[in-house]
Amino acid sequence: MRHAGGMDTGNDIQLAGSGPITWRNHRRLGYVRLTRGVYGRPPNSQSNEYQARRARFIAHAQAVMAAYEGRLIVPYGPTALQILGVALPAGLEDWQTCHVLVPKGSYRPIRRGVLTHCTGSDWQVWTTRHGIPVLHPVDHWLQMQGTDDELIEVADGMMRRQHPLISLAEFRHRLDELAGTSGVRRARRLMRWVVPGTDSIYESRTRLILVRAGLPTPAVNCAVPCRSGFTYHTDMGYEIEKVAVEYDGQVHKDQIEIDAQRRRDLQDEGWLIITVTAKQLQHPVDIVRSVEAALVMRRAALARELRSHVR
Repeated sequence: MRHAGGMDTGNDIQLAGSGPITWRNHRRLGYVRLTRGVYGRPPNSQSNEYQARRARFIAHAQAVMAAYEGRLIVPYGPTALQILGVALPAGLEDWQTCHVLVPKGSYRPIRRGVLTHCTGSDWQVWTTRHGIPVLHPVDHWLQMQGTDDELIEVADGMMRRQHPLISLAEFRHRLDELAGTSGVRRARRLMRWVVPGTDSIYESRTRLILVRAGLPTPAVNCAVPCRSGFTYHTDMGYEIEKVAVEYDGQVHKDQIEIDAQRRRDLQDEGWLIITVTAKQLQHPVDIVRSVEAALVMRRAALARELRSHVR
């Protein structure tokens, strides 16, 4: 639905200064105050806490953009990536503030819950999501402040196995287009660690622990056909040695049974499964030790098998 100014937000957004909804009647008519002078319907209830928080955040961002319609303004950095659905490391998330970008020297919005950034460069809208214009995801990635590993995790998140925002080729092409822009040199250095096709931040974090320790880069989402008739995808693994490393998050009871069957099927195919949990990520040395020992053991077994065939 469109608000009084005409922007297509995909939500019922009303400006107090140009519509029938005001601070006096908004509650009675079923609206909530999203930001100063802007009202909307309460976000629909979601199935989990993350989805509910994101729905509230998007409604707030829609309201901010509606309040400044007609001006040059787009979401910035973490706000844009959260609108696009890119999962951010906890240290980079910001669900309390709507970051926006405006041209240098133009009007700077002053509003509670809004932080303004300025640029002297021209921008081009890449797409519209939830009625909100956003720049290319790589542009917003370059706007992020974080450690190398945090930025690698975010870059991985743009190229998930399911519903990727962009491809690796598109990512590199955009960096080429932005040559000379602040942050591009660092970005190109980080690209050697970025891997498309992952399923979660925690998988990326586990992979980085392994490769930072000097272990070979594991293949992500290795497809393993099993004699049971199922084909499974391991989070990451070493296919020659048949060593899989899997991140195990909190799951429902039904998922426990599914995972147990999956693990048995993979083991029947000769795979050694090393499970990593969130708590274990706090002790990376132990993870590296387990994976390294598994690779040494499996390579020794392969060498013995090869020698027996030679004889």
